[in-house]
Amino acid sequence: MSGSTTNNTVIGSGSDNITLNMSEDQAVGTDAQFTVNVDGQQIGGVQTVTASHAAGQDQSFTFAGNYAPGAHTIAVTFTNNFIYPGVAGDRNLFVDGLSYDGQTISNSTTPIYESPFFPPNSTEGNVYGNAIYTVNDTTAVPDNAPSTPTTTPGAVSVGSGADTLVLNMAENPYLGDAQFTVSVDGQQIGGTQTTTADVAQGQQQEFDVHGSFGSGNHTVSVAFVNDKIGDFYPGTQLAVDTTDRNLYVMGMSLDGGAPASNTPWELASDGSNSWSVTAGSNPTAGDTIPASGSGSGSSMSFVASASTPTTAAGGSTTTGLPAVANTTSVTDTTPTVTSPTTQDFSAPTTTASTVPDSAGSSGGSNHSWWISHQSANDQAPAWHQHA
Repeated sequence: MSGSTTNNTVIGSGSDNITLNMSEDQAVGTDAQFTVNVDGQQIGGVQTVTASHAAGQDQSFTFAGNYAPGAHTIAVTFTNNFIYPGVAGDRNLFVDGLSYDGQTISNSTTPIYESPFFPPNSTEGNVYGNAIYTVNDTTAVPDNAPSTPTTTPGAVSVGSGADTLVLNMAENPYLGDAQFTVSVDGQQIGGTQTTTADVAQGQQQEFDVHGSFGSGNHTVSVAFVNDKIGDFYPGTQLAVDTTDRNLYVMGMSLDGGAPASNTPWELASDGSNSWSVTAGSNPTAGDTIPASGSGSGSSMSFVASASTPTTAAGGSTTTGLPAVANTTSVTDTTPTVTSPTTQDFSAPTTTASTVPDSAGSSGGSNHSWWISHQSANDQAPAWHQHA
């Protein structure tokens, strides 16, 4: 993108660098915000863009870490989309370029007009609200280099037994975090669980639910138990999203079997939903659910923040553990690539982020996240309906 580039913001430290050139369309006095996830793990917190896309400006952000040799998936997620009928302004985010360790991956603009939004409230399918880039790193991490910190909550273990049900969960927090219970074939496993993964930031939190479930098909039910709403739009039962706690089942699998259909799925009110899962043949399987509409990256180590909760087998939660206690590994599902001595980079792909928009706004099949969920073609909003 032509024009000026403002100051570079550096997040983290390490031997590898992801550099993004970003710009925005501001709306109602608030700038566009985004997060970066590497192989499903968020690096740093929410970032704010102040460079005007219309004015040809760019703002650079560098995300440093020890990402390790191999393929990596980089997701840039737009967290605070805004468009509302009768209110001037349409907030959008633009990735104007991306480089990895000094090598250009993309120098074209990828617009992101939407923020994450999922069925059943989304009538347009799964909207991940992100741009996805894949890189292949062939540079070794220095000896004794630390693990890369992540703000994505660490995995939680529930129950005991030979079989493992992997759930990926997320939430919209409001005056507290979303809580839920899990049942397999009508039997609740463990106690009430709490997720702290913010879906708007592209986060997911893994819950490993253990039991003696056996082979074949099983019914998994997830019940949302603490819905909370602060404000409704005047004269309606339509909740304002920024004051509405919700729960998301982003994916599930049993013993390494095929991921369950009809995920991701939003639970916007207290109550449960059920899925059918078929057990695989690997009871010790970890997370097999794609992190943001794509496969995860190569094996690397992340350290969760010290405040990340971990849940013991009985369902109790503790916080404030040393960071090293919450180290999690992301396992590469990408085939091994035979690499030359130089780094090789692939062109980016996008997930639900490049809907045609001839007017330069969130037209087409887009929705508003920050104030409302918008239905297809910018017609009447598809709000969270509460009885």
